[in-house]
Amino acid sequence: MKSMLVGKTFLFTLLLLVLSTPLHAKLSVFDSPHNLSIYGGRGRASGQPGVTVAGEQRVCVFCHVPHNATAGTPLWSRSLSPEGTEYIPYRSSTLAAEPKPDRPTGASKLCLSCHDGTIALNRYAGSKNIGSAPIPTEQGFNNPNLSTDLSDDHPISFGYTQALGVKSHLVSPQALPAEMRLEGGVNVECTTCHDPHDNQYGNFLVMNNGDPNRPNFVAGSPLCTACHQPVNWDSSSHNSTLVESLAAGCLSCHAAHNAPWAVRLLRGTKQSDTCLGSCHNGNDTSSQNMKALVTASPYRHPVDDLVSDPVHDENEVLPAETYHVQCVDCHNPHQANSANAPLASPPQIDGRLRGVRIDTVGNVATAEYQVCFRCHAGDKASRFAGITQTMPNRVIAEPNQENRFDLQNPSFHPVTADRRSNGASLLATYQPTMTRIYCSDCHGSSQSRKAGGAGPDGPHGSQYEHILLAQYYMPRVTDPRIAYNASQYSLCFRCHYEPFVMDSGSAFSNGGVNEHSRHVRDRQIPCFACHDPHGVSWKMLATPTNNAHLINFDRNYAAGGVVSTPVYVSAGVGQGNCTVNCHTVAGNLHNYSPSGSVTPKLLRPKLLSR
Repeated sequence: MKSMLVGKTFLFTLLLLVLSTPLHAKLSVFDSPHNLSIYGGRGRASGQPGVTVAGEQRVCVFCHVPHNATAGTPLWSRSLSPEGTEYIPYRSSTLAAEPKPDRPTGASKLCLSCHDGTIALNRYAGSKNIGSAPIPTEQGFNNPNLSTDLSDDHPISFGYTQALGVKSHLVSPQALPAEMRLEGGVNVECTTCHDPHDNQYGNFLVMNNGDPNRPNFVAGSPLCTACHQPVNWDSSSHNSTLVESLAAGCLSCHAAHNAPWAVRLLRGTKQSDTCLGSCHNGNDTSSQNMKALVTASPYRHPVDDLVSDPVHDENEVLPAETYHVQCVDCHNPHQANSANAPLASPPQIDGRLRGVRIDTVGNVATAEYQVCFRCHAGDKASRFAGITQTMPNRVIAEPNQENRFDLQNPSFHPVTADRRSNGASLLATYQPTMTRIYCSDCHGSSQSRKAGGAGPDGPHGSQYEHILLAQYYMPRVTDPRIAYNASQYSLCFRCHYEPFVMDSGSAFSNGGVNEHSRHVRDRQIPCFACHDPHGVSWKMLATPTNNAHLINFDRNYAAGGVVSTPVYVSAGVGQGNCTVNCHTVAGNLHNYSPSGSVTPKLLRPKLLSR
């Protein structure tokens, strides 16, 4: 008789559940992980066996009770987490909610009475269970035990207002789909995204978030994008509705709960792992293998290498003040695409640099060099120079690259402004068209497509010093001499015509003898000993007389015991003089002009002469 009564009670409970289930639902709470009765134990996202409470045949009692419910709750059968429970809320510099989330409120408090792990699952009104049945703890993103540290979970208990939507690229609260309800018409709580009674979409989501094996499938991450509308997301290469290989959608990069990198809920244990761990590592194609370049290249942007503070922050002060580098310092993952790639019309950006912020106000890059100037310009630029490689010891030392490329400089490579010369030294095909160049025309991977390889373009890493596309010979002053070969300066000769520079065309000649050839070919003096390829800043007192033709001596070559400060003087086209330690004539002064005589013997400096 007793067993018949139990059976009838179970059937009646099941009938109530079926009748109370919305018509659109494919599953009820009975079939979900929230059924903790002896008839439950199914449906966990991890595939692990579900949790059941011994001896309990009722289903709803784990959350609800018809009498003696916790005050101020929807017939809640459980005690709420103690008032003094210290929660750590989600925080980031881009969380614009006001006031900021502090303690869980509303329905979220009910959810956390199980999911923060502070109260055992078998502690509910009318429970006769003894002992403890803690919520299970798992590794990974499906861990139901969120703990009281909610900093790695999507923020909850904040007001979703029209003002917040405008500031944070969210849809208007009035435009949210009916499935996504704001508590009190205002607050985002757990129940905005989760329906605890219906698991038809998995993880108790209120709508299918891009799972093709669930009902009402729509490609992408429709639950995420129901709120989040990043600028240019509709044409981003990371938008899974456009890229079939990114079937996980937003969850390719983000995790709504238990995110390894808490700020912005990234899936990687380090910031760069989100980019390099599963996608940009060459598993798909060598043209996307950034990981090898930034981790194994001898000269590279040192992503994640900095122990002190490798963290990028979306709202950091610009130009940057703290030495670090991350993928997102140069790329905006929500906006990047392959439009107009590769870069071909300097200084304009292509899609890969779209949406990169360049100042504190929030303006975005329209020119490639502006992205570089995020770190390599400003009064803190010295913090980004000479850290991983020794820099030339210039007479005029200027780490601020914006100043080195300034239009008012006596000489500069045409990165921020058009060239001022007629381009006579350029290859014939470039003379009429190459009036401006990119930073990445010189700086980039030696394995890149731009360099003739199959790897990705851009200054990720190279076999050549200073992350150069090709060789630019920069020996130390004490290194053994190596006979000249044009390949030593293959970087320069990608654009410039070697016979013009080294034989027939250069105005740097004396009595008909090409002085470039005499210095570089005959005496193995490297180009950088005299020339500063970026430019020489007028703000550091560079003048057209002393710093024409990119002249900015390297002190290690041109200074010494006799001449402490090398000086160049331009006396007009094809005429001038240098006073440097390596000249052996009286006063160490050497003049050159079309009618000059070849007298001094140039000597490569030795440590003994210093």
